[in-house]
Amino acid sequence: MYSTYMGKTVTVNLDEAVEKKFREKAMLKYGNRKGSLAKALNEALEQWLKSDGKDVLSENLRLLDTGIEMKKWVFKREDLYE
Repeated sequence: MYSTYMGKTVTVNLDEAVEKKFREKAMLKYGNRKGSLAKALNEALEQWLKSDGKDVLSENLRLLDTGIEMKKWVFKREDLYE
């Protein structure tokens, strides 16, 4: 997912609350090390680009309706409510 080569520096303006939450999540996942924020941002941007404009909630609901295979178990929405 995240490559180790040096990338491009991009300056952006973020909403303060969004920036704070993003930094907190990045630190929880990657720790408080140099490059952890860049890793998290690359991951988030790659995920957004892969979504190709799809509504993530709609896609997740579709998966629940059709079933999700998790190793040997298959769950459908009805199973989760039992």
